[in-house]
Parts: sequence; structure tokens; C-alpha cells
Amino acid sequence: MFDSLSEKLHKKLKSTDKKTMIIAGAIGAALAVSGCIGAYYTPYLTVNSIKNAAENRNADALSQSINFPELKTNIKASIKDQVLKQIAEDSTKSPQATSELVEKAINPVVDKLVTPEGIERIMFDKIPEAKIDLTQLDKDLAKSNITMGYESFDRFVVHITDKVNRSKNVSLILKRDGLAWKLSAIDISKV
Repeated sequence: MFDSLSEKLHKKLKSTDKKTMIIAGAIGAALAVSGCIGAYYTPYLTVNSIKNAAENRNADALSQSINFPELKTNIKASIKDQVLKQIAEDSTKSPQATSELVEKAINPVVDKLVTPEGIERIMFDKIPEAKIDLTQLDKDLAKSNITMGYESFDRFVVHITDKVNRSKNVSLILKRDGLAWKLSAIDISKV
């Protein structure tokens, strides 16, 4: 009698263990899938937070989504390339001397502007010649084609192309920073 009761109890516990394991496995799988989906959409959320911070003129929130050292280096190189191309078309000066002069002129300006304080000065109109008119942001975005996506595991690019003048475009490049993403480069090479 006790043996049959013991066997029944053992079978009941064994079936409960299987059910518990199946439920725990299903919950674990659902959490893993949710985590993967969340990780995939993180750069899209970063782009959205950059857009919202700019529209709301929130320099602190915008600064959290920017890798300032990498962005400075990128902007300096991009501006230098653009200026040197323009000079090369018009000038007979030595390319090496011109390159050094351009670099000396660009570096201090970019160093002052591409900082959290510099972004704040630009956003709050403290530098009139660098003013960003955020009231026109929605209209400007409506006149543009925007595509975004992964270029690699740790590189996400937002391409913005003017619908009217296709030669006017810019790419915002976000790079993985741990689990987060940060704006690390702006490609204006085709502007």
C-alpha cells in the first residue's frame, strides 16, 4: 500500500517537474528573443532620442548620444578634405603647405564647437552664425528621403538625401558603445 502511494506521488512530482521545466524553458526562450529584438532596435531608439533632444532643444540629452572625441576627429577630416578640394581647383599653392594651414584654421573651431557646451551654445542661439533653426526641422525632414540601417554589427548609418537636389546628402554614423549607440561621425563628403 505504501509502495503504490509512493509510486503515485513520485509520478505526480515527476510530471510536475517536466511541466515546470517546459514552462521555465519557454519563459527563458521568450526573454532571450525579447533581448535580441531589443538589442536590434537600440540604434533606432538612439536616432529617435537624438531627434527628440534636438527638437526639444535639450543639449544634455543630445550630449548623451554623442561620442565627442570621435566626432571631432571625423568632422575635422571631413571639413579639411572639402576645403582642400576647393583650394586644389583654384590654387597653384603647395598642397602640403595648404593642408597645414587649413588644419591650423579648422582644429580650434571644431574643438570649441564639438563639445557638450558647444552643442548647447549652438542649440540656444549663442553663436548666431551657427544657428540651427529647429522650427523648420519637420519641413526639412519632409523634403528629405531618410533611410537607416546596419552596415555592420557595430555600425549603423542614417542616410538623409534631399528629394529635390540628390547631390545634397549627409550620413549620420552611429557606432556601438557597449550596449548603447552613439553618434560618432557625420559624412558630408558628397555635399
